[in-house]
Amino acid sequence: MTRTAGRGRTGAAAVLALGVTLTGCAGQAEPAASGTSLPASASPAPTTPTPSPDDDGTVAPDDDVVGTAFAPVGDELTAEPAADSFLTVVDVRTGEHDGYDRVVYELAGEGLPGWRVGYVDEAVEDPSGEVVDVDGDATLEVWVTGTGYPFDTGHEEFAEDLRPGAGDVEHVTRPLTFEGMTQSFVGLDEQRPFRVTLLEDPVRVVVDVQDD
Repeated sequence: MTRTAGRGRTGAAAVLALGVTLTGCAGQAEPAASGTSLPASASPAPTTPTPSPDDDGTVAPDDDVVGTAFAPVGDELTAEPAADSFLTVVDVRTGEHDGYDRVVYELAGEGLPGWRVGYVDEAVEDPSGEVVDVDGDATLEVWVTGTGYPFDTGHEEFAEDLRPGAGDVEHVTRPLTFEGMTQSFVGLDEQRPFRVTLLEDPVRVVVDVQDD
C-alpha cells in the first residue's frame, strides 16, 4: 500500500521523567495503508501512494478514489510500470458494487505494474493473432505491463476464464503473458465508462466499469 529515566534521581524526579516520556508518545499513530490511483488519462508510473478503495467493496468515505473519474468509452487509460518490475498475475476476481462492477488482477513479484486499457472491436490474442471468443456485446482489452513468465518470477499465472453470471461483467479471459506484457479481455453487456486503479499490499490492478 511508528510505533529510562536516569539512574540516581529521587523518586519524584523519576516520576516526572516518566510523565514526560508518556506525554511525548501519546501523539504517535500508525500510518494509514493506501494504494495508488491515476486519473482518466495517460499517466507516468505511479510512485506516490494515495488513498484508494480495497477490492472487497468496503469503502470508507475518505478511502474512495478521490479525483478519479470514469473515463469515456472512447478513451484508453495507460500507466508505465515502475523500473525493473517483474510480476505475474496470480489471481483474477470480480465483484458487483454500488455504481460499478469490478475486475481485480492480483500480482506477485517485484515492483509495480503499468497498464493499457481500452475498448476494442475485436479480441485479438497477441502474439498469435487469433480472434478470441469473448462473451458479451462489448470488449474491454486489459494489458498489464511490467510482467514476466511464471518460470522467471517464480509465481504461477492464473489460468482460468471467469464468467460471473451476474452484473455487467459477463466474461474475463485468462491472462496470457508475452514479452513483459499480460493480456486479458473483459466482456460486458455494453460499452461503459471505466477507470483503472493500482492498489498495494497485495499489488492489484483494478478495473471498474460504471453501472447504471
